[in-house]
Amino acid sequence: MRTFVWLPLLVALNIHATATLEVYRGVVPQKDYDEYGFALDAIFGVCIRLQAMLNQSTPRNFVVSPVSATVIVAQLLLGAEGEFKDHLYDLLSLPEYLQHRYSIKYPNKNNESSTLYHAKFHFHLSSLLKKLQKRKDGEEFTLNQSNALFYNEELTLNAYFKRFMKSFYNSEITPLNFSTDTTSTINDWCSNHTNGLIKNIVSAPPDESTSAIFLNSIYFLAEWETPFADVLNRVEPFHVTENHTVTTTYMQGIIPDVPYAKTSEYKLVCLPYLNYELGMYVLLPREDHPYKYDINKFFESLNPGEVLTTVTLAKIREATVKIPKLSLSNTLRLLEPLQKYAEYKKVKSQPKNDKDAIEFIEQRVKEFQNFTTPVKQEVYLTAAAEGEGLRVSDIVQQMVFSINEKGTEAAAVTAGITDYMGGSKVMVLDRPFTFFILHEATKAILFWGNIVDPSQT
Repeated sequence: MRTFVWLPLLVALNIHATATLEVYRGVVPQKDYDEYGFALDAIFGVCIRLQAMLNQSTPRNFVVSPVSATVIVAQLLLGAEGEFKDHLYDLLSLPEYLQHRYSIKYPNKNNESSTLYHAKFHFHLSSLLKKLQKRKDGEEFTLNQSNALFYNEELTLNAYFKRFMKSFYNSEITPLNFSTDTTSTINDWCSNHTNGLIKNIVSAPPDESTSAIFLNSIYFLAEWETPFADVLNRVEPFHVTENHTVTTTYMQGIIPDVPYAKTSEYKLVCLPYLNYELGMYVLLPREDHPYKYDINKFFESLNPGEVLTTVTLAKIREATVKIPKLSLSNTLRLLEPLQKYAEYKKVKSQPKNDKDAIEFIEQRVKEFQNFTTPVKQEVYLTAAAEGEGLRVSDIVQQMVFSINEKGTEAAAVTAGITDYMGGSKVMVLDRPFTFFILHEATKAILFWGNIVDPSQT
């Protein structure tokens, strides 16, 4: 039987680090690190690896949620054993000593025991997800994260796998008869958990041999602290390349008291959401940058540690911003990169870690980018069900993302202002740029994207 993992996703990204693989230690308060620090470290590691794994060789708009990708890796980890379990853990870029030190054994009714590996990571990720979704009085943004597992009713799931899926990730676990049309059941779940933004994750009934479908959704809705006025919108060219432009609608406005920085590589500005609870950090390559039109290579050329330092040291300024309205959707297939990664781990020796955290991860990313193989490893979750387990046949991340005058809605899933505000820093986003969205209280990476052509939907 086959297992599908579908991710109807929605949202962006930020990065922080120290000199060890525990990159958030010292960045967030110690009490917060003790509660969910390993989850932040894992999201950071997944974020750095995502673009290399997905191999975005063709220039196009690209938006992912590192949080959702990490949640899916975590759920697969609950059902994995042996080498594949180790490969999934390696994707999280967490310290090796966590691999076995934080495992917990649970007795069952037959006086046998079941082991929860990487228990501290699961506790931390579960705690972070609850923190992200918990709203205090006055908090205005919406962030809902949901999980589901639809499995073939002929299978018997292992009791502890079901228990951990529910207790850590609040997964809805439902048996289905895949010999009948289950399309509406799956699509209804997606629509209900993405506020209707994603209505059809499945266009045809899953094959009868399907054993399970994993779904993860994040719905994000937030308004700007300083909304853009639609009367100032302008339709103007966007420079996709030096010799190719498209027409797009720009929003523009003066935004007070925002982090702004200018380096030898790029300009950075933060567009805050209401009450400064989240921020959209935008990086625009400098005019003389060799990759000013190749945003994928620009992103690859960035030193994450340097970006973190720039964010930390950014000055609070008034900024005049001109940014395209965006309405994007994209589908990313993740199984083949995961199969490639499994083969890469089999044939590549573990490099000695004599570098700091970010350099070490970047070294591994570059090695993976240069690795080619015709071999595709089958992916089985042997601890998830009795018998041979669940064979993963596809992992799909679907996202809908929009930015407008009021703010951002996402689901997995001119002249008068910009020219003569003398004391204002100017950010005109009329060529490719990269951005990330940060939850300021936890420093969690919610979304990250590259915008190549705003006319693409």
